[in-house]
Amino acid sequence: MDLFKEIEEYATEYNVPIINKISGSLLIEAVKTKQPKSILEIGTAIGYSALLMAHYMPKDSKIITIEQDATRIDIAYDYIARAGRTEQIQLLDGDASNILLQLEGTFDMVFIDAAKAQYLDYLSKIIDKLSIGAVVIADNVLFRGMVMSEEPPLRRYKTIVKRLKEYLEFVKTDPRFSTTIYHDGDGVAISYYQGANIK
Repeated sequence: MDLFKEIEEYATEYNVPIINKISGSLLIEAVKTKQPKSILEIGTAIGYSALLMAHYMPKDSKIITIEQDATRIDIAYDYIARAGRTEQIQLLDGDASNILLQLEGTFDMVFIDAAKAQYLDYLSKIIDKLSIGAVVIADNVLFRGMVMSEEPPLRRYKTIVKRLKEYLEFVKTDPRFSTTIYHDGDGVAISYYQGANIK
């Protein structure tokens, strides 16, 4: 069986959130177009999107991916090893908020798919690590339609919706970014970093 298919079936059976088909297509398209040498992924889950990016990126490219759920890390390691990608994909175990501050080097692409309420915090911690023209892809930014809805969100989702709105407002209005928001699926924001000196 195709490994991607196997991961999809595992995710369905055990209710693990992996990138949906629409977001996945946008991610693949961005990798094909950008051909990034260095990719940062925030939120590995079981390694599906990292392997998706690895499949389409240049052979000498590297991915750093961050996850803090111990069970998912073990499963992701297994899939990455079976795909023969351990040289290209480095999985870091821990809280992204702390790890991001310790990373060195620059990234040509960033894929954000972790704690929704932390998106803007994650981005603020890596802006100085973005190469000029880097693409930042944030998944689930419309959060079940609640972010664009006129209706107030359910209380338990209030903070997530508020913070996602703040993220979108930032990437749409900060002159360092040129952003397109795709409304299909659960929403994807694709932002191109123009550089620190843009006013």
